[in-house]
Amino acid sequence: MTRIRRIIGALGLALIGTGIVFLVTDLRIAQIVGLMVWLAAAVVLHDAVLVPIETAIDLLLRRVGRRLPRAVTTVVEAGLAVGALLTALVVPELVAQARGPRNPTVLPGDYGVRLAVLWLVIVVAVAVTSTVIVWRARRSARRP
Repeated sequence: MTRIRRIIGALGLALIGTGIVFLVTDLRIAQIVGLMVWLAAAVVLHDAVLVPIETAIDLLLRRVGRRLPRAVTTVVEAGLAVGALLTALVVPELVAQARGPRNPTVLPGDYGVRLAVLWLVIVVAVAVTSTVIVWRARRSARRP
């Protein structure tokens, strides 16, 4: 097992090295600066927005969740995390669309509606999964 981990680690380092080489040789300085700003914004978004929201919801669910199985709070947190991360991926498209693309064929989709539908699907999936978990927990609690 240790040998496999070392091989995977070496492959990962090789891919990182390849990425750095292509980054330095293929991108202009302005593009590299833009990439660094984007990466810094992703860290700020995660640490300053997503984590506090997730923590607040976790605290609320733990308070309410004393009556619910822990699996329900886990499902809700997972749904929130998936939705938040997918929202973070779609926001640049929404901003670019609001600015008006230089080429109208680049951003042809209605990303706002698709994001709303995505959140609706996540909410329904979390609700159905949570209902099944609660139903099964109550059913197993009634058994002798």
